[in-house]
Amino acid sequence: MRMMSTLLLSGLLVSGCAWSGQAGSDQRSMKAIEDVEPAVTAEVAAALSRIAGDPQAETAPLLRACPSAVPLELLRRTVNGEERTYLYRALCPTAMLVTVTYGKSATIKQLTVNKE
Repeated sequence: MRMMSTLLLSGLLVSGCAWSGQAGSDQRSMKAIEDVEPAVTAEVAAALSRIAGDPQAETAPLLRACPSAVPLELLRRTVNGEERTYLYRALCPTAMLVTVTYGKSATIKQLTVNKE
C-alpha cells in the first residue's frame, strides 16, 4: 500500500511538472491581439518606467534594460466582474510577461513582471 501511494504521488508530481512546463511554453507562443485600449497600455508602460527607476522595486533590475517607454504587446484581456486583467509581453532585451489587474476604481490593483 505504501509503495502504491508513493508511485501515485510520484506520477502526480511528474504530470504536474509537465503541465507547468507546457503552460509556460503556451505563453511564449502566444500571439499579440489587437489593442483596443491604448490608454491602458500607455498607463502600464508608464508604471513599468516608474518601477524601473525605483531602487527598492524587486523587478527594477529587469526593467532597467528596457527603453524608457517600454514597448508592450497585448496577449490577453480578461474580465471578471468589475476587474480587468491584461497580459502583455514587454519587448526588452529580456522578454518579460507583465500581468496587470485593474480594480473597480479603474486603477492598477496588481502588477507583476516575470521573465518569459
